[in-house]
Amino acid sequence: TGTEEGKGKAVRAIALLAYDAPTRALITEAGALSPLVALLRAGTEQDKANAARALSGLVMDQNTRTQIMDAGALPLLVKLLRTGTELGKAEAARATSRLAQGPFLLRVVNAGALPPLIALVCPLCAGSKAGAGNNACLVLERTAADPRFCELVRELGAVGALATAAHMSGCGWADKARAALHAICPTQDEIERALMATYLENCILHAQRDASASCFESLASLAGPVSKGHDVVFRLSDGEIGCSRLLLARASPYYEKYLFGGTAESASVVVEPDPDFSSAAHIALLGQLHVMGHTPLLVELNARLELLCLASQPRCAERPADAAQTRRRACSSGAS
Repeated sequence: TGTEEGKGKAVRAIALLAYDAPTRALITEAGALSPLVALLRAGTEQDKANAARALSGLVMDQNTRTQIMDAGALPLLVKLLRTGTELGKAEAARATSRLAQGPFLLRVVNAGALPPLIALVCPLCAGSKAGAGNNACLVLERTAADPRFCELVRELGAVGALATAAHMSGCGWADKARAALHAICPTQDEIERALMATYLENCILHAQRDASASCFESLASLAGPVSKGHDVVFRLSDGEIGCSRLLLARASPYYEKYLFGGTAESASVVVEPDPDFSSAAHIALLGQLHVMGHTPLLVELNARLELLCLASQPRCAERPADAAQTRRRACSSGAS
């Protein structure tokens, strides 16, 4: 019944007292749940954040969890996760993570909490802070460990968000993200594939969003020494180059048909490229295809001439080695 200012002061006080174990029961017995939920529904953004903080303290008392659920707090916490301020999202994530245990986990999932929590896990998304990210990862780890929800967590895109957080330098919840990722992807190979796929997706997203030169350079550099994340290998006389089928096919109709055309060659992970072209030319070409030509072509003159020779020849999707003789003749003609 107080003024707006009075309610704001009261909810701040309750938020502090709710973390004192002996006081929690007294707060609940005094009838605080109903006005806290009311502020969560229609208070100021600051009041909503403080109400969520108070509930996250009260929910540590197991006997109070059912009362909080019955008071209608969960849908409002989910709404705060979606639309609140950074502080509001962080406090809602804390309260939700403490509710999402035991028999209440199903209710949290059914309330639609997973999508906004997944958004908070990704450090590239607005509202992602260490507290929010840590608590969101805890919920995802629990849901992924439950056979009822593991596939749902995958379908909602949690792997990508967790992989981004797990490998991004400076992310304050990287350890929690790795733990949740292990719950979804039990083997190291699955995790490495998820990291590579997410890295590619994020690089493409950044490139499309702000045409960042550094992002394109990062994509181009993926054409290089072979790692577990690569899904196609170009075997040269003096070494091997690992690449991404997806990026090559996106940039080149030739490689789209060659790598995804349903032929015997498309089923192989190894490509035997044209021996008439040097390693420098191959690396330059594959790096350019990875970024669809958005980075400068920084190669020596001879390699540039090789690439120009290659580009001058219209080609169907035949085996690279089978086209060697045709291109050899073309290069000889161009040189003369």
